[in-house]
Amino acid sequence: MSMEDWVQATLAVPEPAAEAASAALFDCGAGGVWEDVPDELGRVVLRAGFAQGQEMRLMSELPAALLAMSRELELDPSDLALSLEPRPGEDYAESWKRDLTPVEISKALVIAPSWWDGPLPGDPGAAILRLDPGSAFGSGHHPTTFMCLKILCELLETGAKPQTILDLGAGSGVLALSAALLLPKAAVTAIDNDPDTIFCAKSNLETNNLTGRFEPATAVLEDLDQEYDLILANLTRNAVLELARELGRKSKIPGRLIISGLLADQAPDVIKALGAFEFICERHLGQAEWSALSLVRGFPVKESQERVKLDATASEDLSMNSSNEFISSMIGGDRSGGHDESGHDSTDDTDENGHDSGDDDGGHVPGDDDDSEGDNNEGGKG
Repeated sequence: MSMEDWVQATLAVPEPAAEAASAALFDCGAGGVWEDVPDELGRVVLRAGFAQGQEMRLMSELPAALLAMSRELELDPSDLALSLEPRPGEDYAESWKRDLTPVEISKALVIAPSWWDGPLPGDPGAAILRLDPGSAFGSGHHPTTFMCLKILCELLETGAKPQTILDLGAGSGVLALSAALLLPKAAVTAIDNDPDTIFCAKSNLETNNLTGRFEPATAVLEDLDQEYDLILANLTRNAVLELARELGRKSKIPGRLIISGLLADQAPDVIKALGAFEFICERHLGQAEWSALSLVRGFPVKESQERVKLDATASEDLSMNSSNEFISSMIGGDRSGGHDESGHDSTDDTDENGHDSGDDDGGHVPGDDDDSEGDNNEGGKG
């Protein structure tokens, strides 16, 4: 139907609903679904192409599917916006490509569609990740993916070289793929609890000639039997809170977490929960209504000549600041710091290794006395 009339559906949803909404569009007969840049409310914008004549099916099935999704994810249906637009006489498989342009994460990393043959931003030697939209969420356009990768790039600019990296809730694999490109010698692991996204991540490995660097797997955090220097997690607040203890167990000491997927007012909850396992917030970014955090544990702070004076509850707004500011390095560096959610310096009670001055029994995970259990719901957003 390359030159037949078709219908474009545009669906704006809160990020936690992105994957479910994409699946609903495919279930209703979409020939393709792609992620556009976020709207002014920070919502994920999904565009889908439908063959002419499917309007009735679309309007009869999609609203019910979205309502069921909203109830399951405890969303307000009014947070979703759907529109339909007739698109006469063009190939929908080609027309949407015009709206997808390369994303410059930093001068060292650019994400571009596989078909893009125009000029690329970034430095001449920048790593280029080729990533096409698919059924798994995560193309680099959304603030949560962008900020997670921005913090990673800033970290590497300081000279840090984590050797073991986990992408938790990998989705399209964008975080793991970026880490593999930027750190050729690092051992990268990527897991998601949705087998459909794993297929997409494996396809993206092939596209970027990275087959063999890591094997995306359907798994949950509990399944893993190793610890990591760096854990990347673009997840919802609830998923992070449920996994807080396990994140403490799977993170090395010293170690770092880069957490994204949080609404701005949810960051203090995550900082507090992970603080129970001795993680300190060193970096807090904000874009639109979203937040991303970098939290560290076990790095030396007493030798620091300059503490990071950043209130962990007040994010840096990327829309008002340079995207290339450095963060304080604690992997391979000697600076650290942060504040707790009240604004007080959270490093005051640490010893020279960055640990809390309280008792430590060696193999015990800090904060592990809490006997509450979580669901380990780590389906990723990429």
